[in-house]
Amino acid sequence: MEPSDSTGESTSGHQPKRDAVRFSSTLSLYMTLLGYSLGFSDIWRFPFLAYRNGGGAFLIPFLIMAFVCGVPLYFMEFSISKFSGRGPYQVWDFCPLFRGVGMAVSMAYFIYIVGSSIFRCWFFEFAYYTFNNPIPFTNCNNHWNTKTCMNETFELHFNESSVVNMNMTTLSTMYVKNDVHTSTIEIPRMSAAEEFWQFQALKLSSGIDDYSHFIWKYVLVMFVFRIFVSLTVVKSIKTIEKVIYVTLIFPILFSVALFIRSLLLPGSSDGIYYFFYPNFALLLEPRVWIEATLMAFYTLSFGWGSLMTMGSHASFGDNSYRTAFVCTFLDVGMAAFNGLVCFSVLGNMAHTFEMIPIEMMVQLIGDLFPRLKAGFRIPTLIVITAAMFVLSFPTCTGDLFLYLPNQNTDVHYLCVMLPTEDIFLFCTQAGAYIFLLVDWYAGSWTGPIVALIEVIAVAWVYGLDRFSEDVQLMLGRPLHAVYRLLLAFVSPSIVLVIFFMSCVKYVPPNYGSYKYPGYAQAIGWGMVVIIVAPIFGYAVLNIYRAKGTLTQRISSLCRPTDTWGPCGDGMDCNYRNNRIKYSERTFWDLFYFNVFGRYPNNSAMKLLLEHELTVLRS
Repeated sequence: MEPSDSTGESTSGHQPKRDAVRFSSTLSLYMTLLGYSLGFSDIWRFPFLAYRNGGGAFLIPFLIMAFVCGVPLYFMEFSISKFSGRGPYQVWDFCPLFRGVGMAVSMAYFIYIVGSSIFRCWFFEFAYYTFNNPIPFTNCNNHWNTKTCMNETFELHFNESSVVNMNMTTLSTMYVKNDVHTSTIEIPRMSAAEEFWQFQALKLSSGIDDYSHFIWKYVLVMFVFRIFVSLTVVKSIKTIEKVIYVTLIFPILFSVALFIRSLLLPGSSDGIYYFFYPNFALLLEPRVWIEATLMAFYTLSFGWGSLMTMGSHASFGDNSYRTAFVCTFLDVGMAAFNGLVCFSVLGNMAHTFEMIPIEMMVQLIGDLFPRLKAGFRIPTLIVITAAMFVLSFPTCTGDLFLYLPNQNTDVHYLCVMLPTEDIFLFCTQAGAYIFLLVDWYAGSWTGPIVALIEVIAVAWVYGLDRFSEDVQLMLGRPLHAVYRLLLAFVSPSIVLVIFFMSCVKYVPPNYGSYKYPGYAQAIGWGMVVIIVAPIFGYAVLNIYRAKGTLTQRISSLCRPTDTWGPCGDGMDCNYRNNRIKYSERTFWDLFYFNVFGRYPNNSAMKLLLEHELTVLRS
């Protein structure tokens, strides 16, 4: 291939042959997309955010942001990769200036999947203890329990002179009755399940700089997980679309079983009522809309590159409109359903501990599954534990989509096993603090930053007129006017406003009452810098390598390479000949098209289109 003078990319007249591996059916495609999107965030993150932001009122901004901002961005990412048959790096042939975005999402995944893997180790510890009889997290008779442990049948009495010695700063604060006076005193206490989670599963130390000792069994579990994931990508999509039928269906059945079980518990209706009872006053607070938007990004998982990778394996004629809407609807619905399950259990917890209001029970999200599991009999418990055990696999396999080269299987295993060297920090007693730090920075900022660059590049650099033509090649009809307006104006405006508001309203991370030291926050921001640095660094490098004046260099890098085109059979030549007309397009032409869906009457683009129609009619 011949190098381009301007971009340094391949610009020969022939598009390189791309792998023709495709999903076997639309059902397999949808299952894989849902298996990637659905994960632990829908279980523990959404219920907590719903409580903190007004209960049912949080559903309003969440649904608005998911459909107004999420659906068009989901459609855009999926469609442009499906059109070209390229993944998150090569897809940037449509705008080589921002090719560093593909490198940035790779870096983000490398950092994030290391931290997220430890979550599965904690769950493994939890699942292991569920096979004990009696289940240890239902009582306070274990070696990790403290003197202030509380269960359903255990009650402590204190007087004003009582002193509770606690060496942890992350304990929940609950209200207990005072035997001497009728007033109540505030004492830090934990339930049996929460003490199990804090002291046995997490083995939590006093802070992020207190590593204490390695937890070697977690190192082994993480290594086994990596081996399992490497086996699921042996044959790329063909292996994953088979595994996903098991790893997606079981967790959904598990959530349904939990909901049915929770409805049989006393007080569950109070929790459901609290979940749907809206506090509309909170809708006026910017924080609610910020967190609703970030949760929509987190749930739908666009801006991470994996959606593009899956889109590159989809059929060229797949209905992208239907795919974007159905997957968004199911993702959002599952997140809301899991929130319903969690709050129904919270209602039972408040009913059990009568002195504790339900508002305080939301602080004990980690207590939910132990309490539910304690209510199942042993045969059912084994089945549910197996379902929970595979709950992490959809996200785990989805995380590795980004690292699926088609030519070299050995690279699959290298990309899976390479982060293993960095797991030791997470397999210490400070692992929970490090996990939260990574999730707070690498997990929260990457998606919005990448999505903002993507939507600006597609709508205002590549152009929605080009994108509309690409959609017509795939679906037989141009880009819908609603999607055009959302992608051109609404979505980028929302993402930009949310991004700046997040910067202004930034709050440092904390774990309960533990405040992260300054150097830990600096490390967190350092991760963000490392992730976004390739975006700007690669752009500067490409501009430096290009020829001509600065304006000419940037202009050439904003045009698609000669290899850019559809992956459909027999379409390359016609597409390449037709795209020459866009050299005559001005920014006013593009702005006018983005608003009205057509070019101005006196523009050169309209004259070219009229000439094309005349030639076709003749």
